[in-house]
Amino acid sequence: MTLPLEERKELASDLIDSILADETKPVPDWKKELIQERIKYHNENPGNGIEWKELKKRFGR
Repeated sequence: MTLPLEERKELASDLIDSILADETKPVPDWKKELIQERIKYHNENPGNGIEWKELKKRFGR
């Protein structure tokens, strides 16, 4: 089933609006702390990760 172009545009616009509305919600303190911990770990162990391209390659995507 294919929707007309105008309906698809409207749906896409509504989807983007809903995403932007979610992004304006405050980030909980526990999540901020977790992000800070991960940034600190990465800064202390910069060679420990792999690049996104390598990860996709490993999983065949």
